Amino acid sequence: MGDEERKSSGKQIGGFVFAEDGSYVRTPPPTGPAGFFAEVPANPSFIDGVASRDVILDKDRGLWVRVFRPEELENRSTLPIVIFYHGGGFIYMSAANAIVHRFCETLSRKLGAIVVSVNYRLAPEHRLPAAYDDGYDALKWVRGIAKSSSDQDAFAHADFSKIFVMGDSAGGNLAARVALRAAQDGIPLAGQILLQPFYGGTSRTESELKLGSSNPMITLDTTDFCWLATLPEGAADRDHPFCNPTLELPGDLARLGAGGLPRALVVVGGKDLLHDRQVEFARILEDAGNAMKLIDYENASHGFYAVGDASCQEYVLVLDEIASFLRE
Repeated sequence: MGDEERKSSGKQIGGFVFAEDGSYVRTPPPTGPAGFFAEVPANPSFIDGVASRDVILDKDRGLWVRVFRPEELENRSTLPIVIFYHGGGFIYMSAANAIVHRFCETLSRKLGAIVVSVNYRLAPEHRLPAAYDDGYDALKWVRGIAKSSSDQDAFAHADFSKIFVMGDSAGGNLAARVALRAAQDGIPLAGQILLQPFYGGTSRTESELKLGSSNPMITLDTTDFCWLATLPEGAADRDHPFCNPTLELPGDLARLGAGGLPRALVVVGGKDLLHDRQVEFARILEDAGNAMKLIDYENASHGFYAVGDASCQEYVLVLDEIASFLRE
């Protein structure tokens, strides 16, 4: 980031103090509503039809996954695999957070799927592309299970021809990167499910200007800070390919050729300040000849799916849409 932007950012946002000299101090995480940042253990025994267990992939870098599996096969002989990447602006949250754990339990139960929730490295201690590398290594680990005798308990009924990547917010950005890298490396995926993927840029969009301070959980100050703390050292500003997909993604997709990416389900919300960027990203996929379904919930704000409230119409609808996407 430029010196001028660094000096103008001497403030506390969320669980960080960002000093004027560009240094960061991570403070105890904010409590947030309903124990947003509280952490919970895995459930090795089935609870409400889902069991979970933690598996360490790389102790040195703190890379691990929490694997969820449903108890009932519901007349299915095999189960699809969903590799899930949590949100949090690349600087917050973990696979052990209660809100992430509950959502993955719901996904496993509702979708009848094995869900692999990835605990990737966070910025600013580990700037991008660290999270991208962790996410891709988690995919390679899952694929390796099919050729080994390890973890056959959790993956006993897995269909390794139906591996999906999925993420919300920053995790949606990460999932899209993993899908792109997999396509470039010739690794097949059954699809990508991107819930309100996190993107940005230096110029402001209409939805950012209109909704930039409407939701206390995500504001322009928050998103700007996340990118400042997340992009690689030396990045001039938010117009970086990790943040702004209009820069390099069209060229990457052109080199892959039409239909080069796995089919995508992109979910956005009309009350999300990132709405316009997410729609722009979806159109880039579609314009390059990739199979893409865009769902735009007019009244949904950022993270509407994470609250687990069955009275929220959009929450119920998006689970049904994801289930349908997996069956296609």
